[in-house]
Amino acid sequence: MIKSSRYSREVNPQIDRIYDKLTETFRDASPTIEEVDRALESMELIAPLSETNVARKSYALFHVVMQAPVSLAYSQEKKWEACRLAMHGAYKWDEFLPQVEDPHDILTFLDHHFELVARDYQNQEEPIQNALRALAFASELATIEEALERFDPTEPSFVHGICDVFRPYMPSQLRKAALSFLPLIGDRWFNTTRPIMEPDRMRSFCVDWACAVDKVEHTHDTQKAILAVLFGMMNSPHWRPHIDPEKWKLLEYFSSVPDTSQPFRRCVDNPELMDVIRNVENPAAMALWLVILWLKYKELIPQVQEQLETATKEVAQSRRKTDLDMYLSVMGSE
Repeated sequence: MIKSSRYSREVNPQIDRIYDKLTETFRDASPTIEEVDRALESMELIAPLSETNVARKSYALFHVVMQAPVSLAYSQEKKWEACRLAMHGAYKWDEFLPQVEDPHDILTFLDHHFELVARDYQNQEEPIQNALRALAFASELATIEEALERFDPTEPSFVHGICDVFRPYMPSQLRKAALSFLPLIGDRWFNTTRPIMEPDRMRSFCVDWACAVDKVEHTHDTQKAILAVLFGMMNSPHWRPHIDPEKWKLLEYFSSVPDTSQPFRRCVDNPELMDVIRNVENPAAMALWLVILWLKYKELIPQVQEQLETATKEVAQSRRKTDLDMYLSVMGSE
């Protein structure tokens, strides 16, 4: 990484001039082939630099490239290559991710590369990772939610793309970005009257999601993203049969869930869940769920309150009482 302030003072004006020229080229309605090719060569050289100014300028250039009209010199192929280079410059590095002000172009970019994967089985891991990082880590929640209202994440190629990035052989940073992005489309995937995919595919996805959860560092933000998805699956009669029994123990991260979480509110207000969780193979599931409901007792609907009292008596008289006492102690202290 470039850290020298003197270096930055000397280099930043040169970077500014390069990006000014790139912007001029892509805004030109009729550039020559030579101008476009030179622009792409320049982007190949400058995009890999780890510099705040490069990241910021690359993000701005990305939107210019996305809106630039295609021409004889500036083909669709060259346009997407320029977009990939701009996204690489903006979101390759962790240190400085430019704030996403308009997610629409990035969603379009992501959707296009999912289509490439579905159609031609091309390797598009890096551009997909950069797009997911931008949407998951550099977007204000209200901004991305507004953009997603005009976007359909249940289209077959998009669903295939999201499922694909969770495969165990995918790079860890790609799966990490996907874990944080998934809650943003959770309602459209899990809170539906009809399933968006076949049962076998849901089962396979839940296995891959569980694997990704195991491999990622469980920071506070990651715990929050994981639980948002878990609660979405729990509340869905389509998805809940496919949850890995071991992953019910993730409920111990309950304190990471904000009070405004809609997936969580749906779960605690769902009287169907008590019988479902009672039959989960992992005994920790029931103990944790009872603890969570007791912590929210005053907010529960009367039917769930009654279920909670009955279920707690049953557990207290069983061999699972130790689990209940342990989780009450741990979560109560938090």
